[in-house]
Amino acid sequence: MLKPNHRRNRTAGSLLILLIIAALVLSSIGAAGASGKDTASGQTGAASGGMNFYFGNLHSHTAYSDGTGFPAEAFVWARDTAGFDFYAVTDHAEQLSQAEWEDIGVQAEIFNAEGEFIALRGFEWSHANGHINVFGTEDYTSAYDTSTLESFYEWIDARGALAQFNHPGRELDYFDGFEYDHALADNLCLFETGNWRTGNNDGVHYEQYPTALDRGWRLGAANNQDNHSLKHYGNRTVIVSPELTREALFNALRERRVYSTDDPSMRVTFKQGEHWMGSVVENCEENVQFDVMVEDDENIASLELVTNGGRTAAKLWFDPAEDTRQVTWSPTVNVQNNSYFYLKVAERDENGEDDMGLGEQVTVTAPIWLEVEGTNWYLAEGSTAG
Repeated sequence: MLKPNHRRNRTAGSLLILLIIAALVLSSIGAAGASGKDTASGQTGAASGGMNFYFGNLHSHTAYSDGTGFPAEAFVWARDTAGFDFYAVTDHAEQLSQAEWEDIGVQAEIFNAEGEFIALRGFEWSHANGHINVFGTEDYTSAYDTSTLESFYEWIDARGALAQFNHPGRELDYFDGFEYDHALADNLCLFETGNWRTGNNDGVHYEQYPTALDRGWRLGAANNQDNHSLKHYGNRTVIVSPELTREALFNALRERRVYSTDDPSMRVTFKQGEHWMGSVVENCEENVQFDVMVEDDENIASLELVTNGGRTAAKLWFDPAEDTRQVTWSPTVNVQNNSYFYLKVAERDENGEDDMGLGEQVTVTAPIWLEVEGTNWYLAEGSTAG
């Protein structure tokens, strides 16, 4: 648990000064979002079915906890320098004052521009049992007030909030071994398979992803900056949504229509029929075909379909001599039990974007869950896809 930071007890006068600074920033650069850059949908293009790809960050810190800079600066930087389509300020709740929490909300409203740039407020609950980001609430709670994972889960559920498992594996007894809580099924929607400079390619957080899925959680994969200064890495969380609005992005996150990428621009379509990544397909047929399309400015090395227990259900390799910047794949699987399948993409880092220097960038999508008629939605321990 983080220790209290007593230097955060700022006066209302200090916050007034910050609001004045924000106003001056806005007057110098124009209205939020009006920076001259193309809209997000123009940058990323349209995916099949009227969906667009929006690239951003759901985990960041400012001087209101253990980072640098103030929320107004962070939103300007995220929009104009980093080029994110959406950005969330999620300071540690244990170091926040009520006035600072309220100011983050004020700045998010100032800089939010529907269709151009989405500014979000959230907080990070930081506990020995793990760290969790929460979005979509009017209030916040710290690990001092909700001192157990159980009480925190109850707090989230009571508010219908959206939550994310942060950097799993960093704490020793993280999330009680991902013990499943049915009441949180509609709230805990995200899992950081990548965090800070650590991406999917080194597996530090990613290797816990199948464990959480096997325990019954339905989680989309996220890859966030967790930046404590105005600096960004190649990692991105990508939300697949029909439009760039707060409501649409939150709806997409709740539907787990999201993927985690080490690459700042890779576009991935992963569907089963009309069902996007994150969907639950009920009463599925015995033989199920998935549709995959991947596009980037670097060459794709392989496509892998991953299922229960983190096992490989199918894999396609590409010759290094080929031009594989845009690839498609339609693997078919035989399904005997309730199963999940997600896509894992590996590409060659030809642009030097991987901050870990591993020479490979990896993308991981949210699963598609396949339910066989007459069985429970979750997987019994040891069950596998056929």
